[in-house]
Amino acid sequence: MLEQLQALLREFTGNEIVLRADMLFSTDLGLDSYDFIALLGHAEERFDITISDRAAMGMVTVGDLLNYLEQLK
Repeated sequence: MLEQLQALLREFTGNEIVLRADMLFSTDLGLDSYDFIALLGHAEERFDITISDRAAMGMVTVGDLLNYLEQLK
């Protein structure tokens, strides 16, 4: 799942990114709140899921998103 998320972020940002679960979306990946919401939209499309607003508010690290994705699959 990490590799799939890494590919999604690569497409989204246009940058070659090596993800770690402890990376913060804001400081480590440089995503502001708008970018983060857009990323979640792309993740919903890619993985054919729906991410609730409540779940999204609790996602701070790449690991948070990975755990959410793994629980749904």
